[in-house]
Amino acid sequence: MKDESTVKIKMGNGQIFDLPLTGLSAEDNAYIKEANAKMAGGTKPAAGAAPAVPEGETTVTISSVHLCCGDCVDAVAKIGTSDTNPIPVGVTLSADRKAGSIIVKAPTGKDAQAALRAVFKAGFYGVSDNPAVGFAELKPDDFTTDTMVIRDPHLCCGGCVKAYTKAVESVDGVESCEAKVGSARAEVTGKGFKTYEVMKALRDAGFAGTFQ
Repeated sequence: MKDESTVKIKMGNGQIFDLPLTGLSAEDNAYIKEANAKMAGGTKPAAGAAPAVPEGETTVTISSVHLCCGDCVDAVAKIGTSDTNPIPVGVTLSADRKAGSIIVKAPTGKDAQAALRAVFKAGFYGVSDNPAVGFAELKPDDFTTDTMVIRDPHLCCGGCVKAYTKAVESVDGVESCEAKVGSARAEVTGKGFKTYEVMKALRDAGFAGTFQ
């Protein structure tokens, strides 16, 4: 770690780059958090540390998720059915469109956490009601750019595209967001806007994603 919001990445050719944590996936952020904890020494939780992940059956309700239509609900039901975004055996996911929530039921807290990573990768985001199981935090930073590409957005219908675009274009400095139904990426352009603010706006609107 370079600081609380920036990580140093060393490439195979020896080159080293600084990268904001907001540009990494939820899995990468979780790995970095765990690695830093180990480097700090010891395995005993510090005062004020997060609660331990439950060992037994765990239910997590994720609220404030973008679920504008039946296609969104179907997309949640399909999470874990592909080899590229699996979920642990025994985990069930169900979406409540009216409540704007996703309910995760898992054999263990670890399995529930793995399921949340799959939910995030599928483009959904929300607030977990379980203090020990949730999404990786978005670390604030001042990184600015004129263009960014957001990966793995959830854009299953026109309603998703409209809400997604509205959230991104609400950020100061953003001039346009090119998002299309079914696209695996969305391109954002503008002048001197903060990538952190774009990702936060998306999360506030119930969308997940990583960027480059």
